[in-house]
Amino acid sequence: MSKVFVVYFSRTGNTEKMAEAVAEGARRVSGVEVSLRRAQDTSAEELAGANALAFGSPTYFGHMAGLLHNLLEEVYIVRSEFAGKPFVAFASGGGGEVDALQSIEDVCRAARLRKYAEGVASTGAPDEYTAEKCRELGERLARAAT
Repeated sequence: MSKVFVVYFSRTGNTEKMAEAVAEGARRVSGVEVSLRRAQDTSAEELAGANALAFGSPTYFGHMAGLLHNLLEEVYIVRSEFAGKPFVAFASGGGGEVDALQSIEDVCRAARLRKYAEGVASTGAPDEYTAEKCRELGERLARAAT
């Protein structure tokens, strides 16, 4: 069975809603085990067992949240274990969410992960359109994991 990890940080719940939608979409694909985890509750060691990864964050000064960045630093240290694994990113915010999305993608690429699809950025709370885009993102990622 393939494993997909959806990892996120959320303070207000907006990014958490996006993460839940990504996980929901990934669960549409049979033969895939999906884990939804907060960044502060996981480690690079756990993530190394995944076949594909999704990372989400709100925007802070145009960057991802520090707790997600800390986790991705752990991933970078053992990047040989992540080389070529597909990843996607998603971000929320009140401005700068595209920059936060880019910061996630930049660090993931440095850690040798392979960007699989364009990420999703949401201004404020995700509406149904954004939630569906997140579900589609999760489904695409899960298909890459199989």
